[in-house]
Amino acid sequence: GGARERRLLTLFREVEEVLLVLVGWLLRLTPAAVLSLVANALGQQADLGAALANVGLLLCATAVGFSLHAAAYLLLLALVTRESPLPFLRHVVPAQVVAFATASSAATVPVTTRCVLESGQVPPHISRFVIPLGATLNMDGGALYFPVATVFLAVTAGLADQLSVASYAMLLLIATLGSAGAAPVPSAGLVLIVTAYNTVFSASGIPPTFSFLLAVDWLLDRLRTTLNVTGDAAVARLVAHYEAAEAASARERRARCGRELGGMEAG
Repeated sequence: GGARERRLLTLFREVEEVLLVLVGWLLRLTPAAVLSLVANALGQQADLGAALANVGLLLCATAVGFSLHAAAYLLLLALVTRESPLPFLRHVVPAQVVAFATASSAATVPVTTRCVLESGQVPPHISRFVIPLGATLNMDGGALYFPVATVFLAVTAGLADQLSVASYAMLLLIATLGSAGAAPVPSAGLVLIVTAYNTVFSASGIPPTFSFLLAVDWLLDRLRTTLNVTGDAAVARLVAHYEAAEAASARERRARCGRELGGMEAG
């Protein structure tokens, strides 16, 4: 029995080593593969200047959307807590740096949890619940980026005339639901972008300018993750604020009831 188990364990270890070697090969070949895809797409463009301008518009539109959403976080924190959100967000900077470096909300969970705890404004039981939950469900960056990327693919593929109110509504629905189910790992949203494109525009296969997205996704994915992590921390702060307010209200009610009972007994 023991010999059979050892042989089986040895087999699993060897399979693991083989898979790690294959993954290493894929990682080494990925830059050359992406370069070949981009070169092929550039070679097929009749107007290269217009294609690059569209990529620039994609980057600008995404950056503006992310900036407005981050500003909404700041405004919401200021309105709800009635104090400046900047001191709290200064504690979140290390988590944002890790998010930008790893492009993974899941990998940033320990750092984000530590950052919000060190701020002194979020208790441990809230941070340990909200941060992991947000890393799984809070994909606001993806929800903002997916419609923009899909419209970019449609415009560069000559399908701009098919964009309508119904198309935008379907894109928003797919992006909202799909982003919540996207895995918190790098470039997980590319599959959803292709799915949304094929669903809304009744197409099939890979869009002709999809390689342009691959070329810039390494940057946009990091910006998305940074925005998501910022949102996780902001929501943890809001939950902590509401819990503290509710606890204070409960203490006030108990004190008032105690005073009323004391007055009745004295009477």
